[in-house]
Amino acid sequence: MKLIIFTKREDQCKIFFCIEDLIQNIAVEIYIYEKLNDEKIFKQFSTKDYKLVTIDYLSFFEETEILIKKLKELIPDASILVTNAPDNMNLAVKFTKAGASYYFTNELNQECLCNLLSEIIGYNEKKDAKISEVLNLFIGQSQPIKRIKEFLPTIAETHCNVLIYGETGTGKELLARIIHQLSQRKDGPFIVLDCTLLQETIFESEVFGYEKGAFTGAYTSKKGLVELADGGTLFIDEVGELPLALQKKFLRFIQEKTFLRVGGTKFLKSDVRIISATNKNLEDEVKRGNFRADLYFRLNTVVIEIPPLRERKEDIPLLLEHFIRVKSQEVGKVFKGFSKGFLQLLLEYSWPGNVRELINVIERAMILSSDGYLSEDLLSFLNLRREQEAIENMESNISLAKDLKLKEVERELILKALKINNFNQTKTAEYLGISRKQLINKMKKYGLFKEKNIIRPEC
Repeated sequence: MKLIIFTKREDQCKIFFCIEDLIQNIAVEIYIYEKLNDEKIFKQFSTKDYKLVTIDYLSFFEETEILIKKLKELIPDASILVTNAPDNMNLAVKFTKAGASYYFTNELNQECLCNLLSEIIGYNEKKDAKISEVLNLFIGQSQPIKRIKEFLPTIAETHCNVLIYGETGTGKELLARIIHQLSQRKDGPFIVLDCTLLQETIFESEVFGYEKGAFTGAYTSKKGLVELADGGTLFIDEVGELPLALQKKFLRFIQEKTFLRVGGTKFLKSDVRIISATNKNLEDEVKRGNFRADLYFRLNTVVIEIPPLRERKEDIPLLLEHFIRVKSQEVGKVFKGFSKGFLQLLLEYSWPGNVRELINVIERAMILSSDGYLSEDLLSFLNLRREQEAIENMESNISLAKDLKLKEVERELILKALKINNFNQTKTAEYLGISRKQLINKMKKYGLFKEKNIIRPEC
């Protein structure tokens, strides 16, 4: 933890005479700056763990507010403390709105500083623990999931719009809820707008609300989802299904934070953060004319892509253990564990339904288990699904073979098998019914090799 002191007066340094004691007890580093026009001062703030900044008002006067805003932008987590300020309520409110956490009308003595530092350290420890707790709701330790978790708190602290890409069942809504819980809006509502559930004829009235008498049956006024989300987060699920006729109104709302109820004449305001999710490629939808380009650019300020479960199978053991604990209470049974074969079958399956399908499979096995132990015989239906996939793949490959030579067909089959098995040579060989040595020879024959999970012809 580091403490920064902004002052131009030497006498202000007198409370730091016992710096060694402060550093020993609270691990504080102190930086004293006299000039505010030196950009070199501010460049270091984004890369270091500063938690408290004190600003001497008598050194900077009217520049104090500008300094507060600049520091809050560079180090949003830091507590900013103004000392030697006038006994002026309006000025105190003004500085607080700019980002100051504390306002003192006199000098800071050593005892007061120590108490403040202890309070801030304790608060930040609790805050870090809470962030970890919330992030752990998204189960996984694979590299793609770790990367998402690393920058999620930073994204959550801003008010920017977020667009989440991912196949059905990957956990897009869960990720949106985590962003909401980590944000400054966590105490506000989290409202879900599922674009696949509402009929186009009632879409506008459900989203923006309606006034009394707007249409037959509108006996009273009703708030829409946009209005209900005021002060919180509006999660637009499957935003690619948003009716084209409504996209312009949504764009206006995102830009101006204002909207009209159906049948209304007065513009209303709603302060919401937009988090969208889709399993479609919105760039392609824009090219096809199904999605407005200007709305797309408004939504994708920050883009997060959740990989499908088949691309992060190393997370399956963690997911399995987690959902056994969770579902044990729902099922009302005590479970001892699972067999190696049970886990192996889960690892070998391609999971087209992603985590959602995995949860259903685990719950089904738990219900069928009679001895509190999950064994591979409870997953016989997964083998049937794998056989069906193999038949579908074969039919697809036969269709492809009409236009390809035999060697090209074999190469495509090997490529596809490698991708299905996440580039694991042993599993791919088993999948194809050949030895690992035969597989390697064929890969050499067709110039296939693996580099960063990409299969391509060898140059």
